[in-house]
Amino acid sequence: MGAGGFGGLFSRTPATLVLRELPVVEEMSTETITPYNAPTNPDPNDIIFETKVASIDIPESELLLHADCNEQEVTCEISPYFPQGTEEDSYQAYFIGSVQLEGGGISLTLVLRTLPLGHEGHESVTSPLMQKKLGLPLSQSGTLLTEVAFLVFSRTLSVMAPIGGEALLDCGFKLPGHTPEQEIGLEWRLQHKGHGRRILEMKALGSDEGPTVTIERDGSSVEPALALGERNVSLSLINLNASDEGTYICTVMSGLFQAQQVMQLHVVQPPRVSLSVDEVVPHDDLPQRVSCHCERYYPLDVQVEWLSLPPGASEPIPLSKDVSLSSHRQYSDGTLSLSSYLTLWPSDQPPGTTITCQVSHHSLATPLSLSFVVSAPKPGQPYLMIAVLLGATLLFVFQMLRS
Repeated sequence: MGAGGFGGLFSRTPATLVLRELPVVEEMSTETITPYNAPTNPDPNDIIFETKVASIDIPESELLLHADCNEQEVTCEISPYFPQGTEEDSYQAYFIGSVQLEGGGISLTLVLRTLPLGHEGHESVTSPLMQKKLGLPLSQSGTLLTEVAFLVFSRTLSVMAPIGGEALLDCGFKLPGHTPEQEIGLEWRLQHKGHGRRILEMKALGSDEGPTVTIERDGSSVEPALALGERNVSLSLINLNASDEGTYICTVMSGLFQAQQVMQLHVVQPPRVSLSVDEVVPHDDLPQRVSCHCERYYPLDVQVEWLSLPPGASEPIPLSKDVSLSSHRQYSDGTLSLSSYLTLWPSDQPPGTTITCQVSHHSLATPLSLSFVVSAPKPGQPYLMIAVLLGATLLFVFQMLRS
């Protein structure tokens, strides 16, 4: 289905993963699905995992089936896996594989267990062909027969949420239907800028005993009923702040197996933008400084651009001269503020010019813009003020003389 790599104890080697018996929804035509055709002459150097998935429900499997039609790439990496407490067996081995749909969609971590060659209709061979690198017997079609023994998945690998808001990080696991009841363990961890901390831990010994949940980040939770009943171990976070941003690791333990999913939480806050003026009126050809304030935003990167649109012009002109920035100011919740200053010279900006402060930020789909207009000086305004003052003085003197 997709080319992957072999890591762990082996050098990186091309491999193929074939998922058999994926469920097909009623409205999906099997004619649109590209079948896998086994090689006519098996090559013991090829690594082809033929994996049965009928015993385990792979979520969003239709996305994998339609990946080619949707022009999405499926990436796959497979490595040897050694479950805790198992002994090395020359005819049974375990592997762990990650399957991801690039550009968004499902992410799977599968624990694969090899099957005997005579399993369910596959003809047993007295002297089977052996895979040269792995030393494991191959089927007559040259594949390694495996089944999914454990699955951890996520349908959302990147979440964006505002400061003060909430987020739900999707994570679940699956076991084959014939799996006996066993202990379930869960750990959620956060990694950010080289530091890690545990967010939540849960242990469930069986259905007769309630799970034990240890919370180390206030406002984080996992629904125990969903975890045990539907195997949904998604993490809920409320009252988000900047320190909650980072890489979250969902690790699920069940019996011999352990697997994880990794996802990103991006905490964002759009800036509140304001101008120091609504209008600029030149005075005696003196420069005036105006400011554009960006407040309470996150993360750090914000861009402020000044634009000038003179009367009659069709396109604004970027202003870079006489522009300065303040230093960043950080608040207790991690948000930041910044001010940009523009010095206006009357000779450079004629009356009727529109000046715009345009702010771009990661949280904004499109830039925020605020504008003001350079107005013409009001003629005779100083003389009018003198006349008013003179009139008031004469009236005062007249009243004094009458009295």
